[in-house]
Amino acid sequence: MARFVSLLFTICFFNSLSAQKIYKGNIDILYNPYHPLNSFIPSQNIGGAIDGHFKGNINKMLTPENITAMKSAGLKPVSYRLRSELAGEVWHWNPEGKWSNTIKREGYWTSDVESKKPIEISYGYRLPRRGNTHDQANDDGYSRICDGDASSFWKSNPYLDTYYTNESNTLHPQWVIVDLGKYHRVNAIRIKWGNPYALSYKIDYARGNDPSYFDPYEPDIWHDFPKNIIEDPKGENKVIRISDRPVRVRFIRISMTQSSYTSRGGSKDIRDSLGFAIKEMEAGLMNSNGKFHDWMHHSPDHNQTVIHVSSTDPWHRAQDLDSNIEQAGIDRIFSSGITSGQPALLPAALLYDTPDNVLAMIKHLKEKNYPVEEMEMGEEPEGQLISPVDYAALYYQLGKKIREVAPGMRMGGPGFASLSFTPDDSTTFTESKWTSIFLNYLKIHNGIHLFNFFSFEWYPFDNICAPSAPQLAVAPEMLSIALKNIQNNILPENTPMYITEYGYSAYEGKSEVEMQGALMYADILGKFMQLGGSKNFLYGYEPAFLQQSNNCGYGNNMLFGLGSNGKIKYKTASYYAMKMLTHFWAQPSDSLLEIYPSECDIYNRKKKLLVTSYPLRSRDGKWSVMLINKDPHKTWNVDINILNAISKEKITWHPLHLIQYSKLQYQWVSDGMNSHPGLNFPPVKKEIKGSGNIPLPPYSLTVIY
Repeated sequence: MARFVSLLFTICFFNSLSAQKIYKGNIDILYNPYHPLNSFIPSQNIGGAIDGHFKGNINKMLTPENITAMKSAGLKPVSYRLRSELAGEVWHWNPEGKWSNTIKREGYWTSDVESKKPIEISYGYRLPRRGNTHDQANDDGYSRICDGDASSFWKSNPYLDTYYTNESNTLHPQWVIVDLGKYHRVNAIRIKWGNPYALSYKIDYARGNDPSYFDPYEPDIWHDFPKNIIEDPKGENKVIRISDRPVRVRFIRISMTQSSYTSRGGSKDIRDSLGFAIKEMEAGLMNSNGKFHDWMHHSPDHNQTVIHVSSTDPWHRAQDLDSNIEQAGIDRIFSSGITSGQPALLPAALLYDTPDNVLAMIKHLKEKNYPVEEMEMGEEPEGQLISPVDYAALYYQLGKKIREVAPGMRMGGPGFASLSFTPDDSTTFTESKWTSIFLNYLKIHNGIHLFNFFSFEWYPFDNICAPSAPQLAVAPEMLSIALKNIQNNILPENTPMYITEYGYSAYEGKSEVEMQGALMYADILGKFMQLGGSKNFLYGYEPAFLQQSNNCGYGNNMLFGLGSNGKIKYKTASYYAMKMLTHFWAQPSDSLLEIYPSECDIYNRKKKLLVTSYPLRSRDGKWSVMLINKDPHKTWNVDINILNAISKEKITWHPLHLIQYSKLQYQWVSDGMNSHPGLNFPPVKKEIKGSGNIPLPPYSLTVIY
């Protein structure tokens, strides 16, 4: 019966192709002997990312059966993503450890190097001195500056004080930014200080340009209030007039460099007295009678006026455990076999943790002989508005200590949330400028040797509801521009580039689980390696649940749909696509492969390529070519030629095999949370007689070899 179904499907497949009008195109592979665009070993360079999740999901996702299914996709190395860093929380990578105040079970946490039992699950801990209203994870916290509770407070990170940086605090001003949400007339503020307080501070404002995104580092965005320098040596909580005439503003920034170095409750921990603390802040209008009206809304939730801060103190308590920031335990990752024997890329919790806790984790890894050779320092700092100089100071402090404990450890970052895909200019503060400042700090401090790779995440499209055909067409060019921006006189020569997680979008929608999602994954992988990328890690490696953003269909970046019982319900198009690439395109997986440029004459009306091709050559001269047809309607019949780029002579090539995947094998049924594949066959394999007349169905992935 199975053979009959397969035969029937094959007949339907080729009858369907023959019924369509065939459009012709050509692809020329430009082979320059000994000068490929890039070379890589697939088993070391093509991997998957493992993230943190909501409570209870790790045990459902990472069962032995599910891990076996995951490994069948052929992704070998693993990038461990740190969700607690995005949540603005401390990571207790080992549940066993010590508090700096052991009696009260609070303060600064250091996990034990050893563990009495294997670490299966670990958690983030909320920071009661939090300053940001929003975060990039579950986003269920709030700022203590604007929560209406004078007993709570925000405090800046003590590791950015001169005590740890050994440099002037003027290089690391700590700041609070108030977003009033709309324009208000402001002439006065009141700051209710905690300990330590600021001996003086500067106050300025921004009117606000793009309402959808705010970047405090944009050139020329800030303007001084008429009375912008406030000398306040006693930390008084009085209303201060900052302008005789009200100024129409949206954003207000308080910048601090001189600390009182006083501590709360007589604490003897030096970290409690470093930095700045604010209990509450008010900004508003004082009338001629001296009556003050506060424009800010104070509430312990997201209804509060939005606050951004430069950094946050990692001080916390045992009661601050957040069970909804759940990470797979370190021991679980390595004992489960999910890393396929390859060294894993692990995170160093840089932004909301202490160096001692990170160093304890590295010692644990060494004692267990776990294969870890590289660490990504922090995650998405620019998305959390961290200053590149502050990030560099934390990186430099921690990097030196890591090298003392693990001399061979390679470190990198910053783990950008994205890269700008428009050409750099002087009007914006881009990731390339951020990186330049960060690297310059390391150079000045003779610490550039601590920077061993550049990392970023790549989700090219925020608007998951937009038509996917135009997005697929422009995606490779977007990545090209993004990498050109960061490589042009920014990164040290020969710096490896890592995409530590990638997918269609950072938001959820049905395009991700349709054929378009599979094609996007493949295009990002192929283009990145063609552009000189080193390692890449697909996001959505573990089985996942459907979600949706902006009410345009359920989806996710994922290879497998997960049932509530923890069993895989179905494989997505992306699973079959990645398995095609790891098993048929990037082979032999343990050998060095070379990738070469190619030219195609198939464009859409906007002169964007509709068919992209990524040719690989093994050291023994065997070729394999990935072909992506991003035309949603047309089958393109292509002839593939290999040309010697120097002599222009045609090189004879007779591929024997074709494997192909399209909507003829996979179709998605939209049914809310019950959405699923309605057609879900594996790719079609076929014997061929050469590189001419290769039919590429609409929205298809093909490998010939």
